[in-house]
Amino acid sequence: MRSSLLFITAALLGLTASAAAGRTVDLDNLVAVPVEIRNSGVAPILCQAEIAHWFSTDLARIAPGEKASLELRFDTLNGVWTVMNARGEALPVERAWCGLEGHTYETRWNLSLGRNQPQAQQLDCRAEGTGLGCR
Repeated sequence: MRSSLLFITAALLGLTASAAAGRTVDLDNLVAVPVEIRNSGVAPILCQAEIAHWFSTDLARIAPGEKASLELRFDTLNGVWTVMNARGEALPVERAWCGLEGHTYETRWNLSLGRNQPQAQQLDCRAEGTGLGCR
């Protein structure tokens, strides 16, 4: 009985998580907003976006001396940032950051995702102290 209850609870949590992660946005109002990150440091950088509360997705891995353009889009109708998944669906982004690979969240530098008139960004990042610094 107890194992059945645990299985049902786990299944319901899985369905809830899948539904939350699968929320999408209308594609008609999306505009690409270029966010370019250059890694001027000596350690790899990983950029990620938080979707559906506790789920995150990788946006780019950037080797030392390299740069990457993050594939972020902005919904001009409702002011929501999005990232596209493999099925071409736009998933709402709650926040995005870059950090040192292997300790990305602990060393994170939060990307500025303004809700009013988003601007293209060009950032130069490197390890500073115990975290990542971008300018």
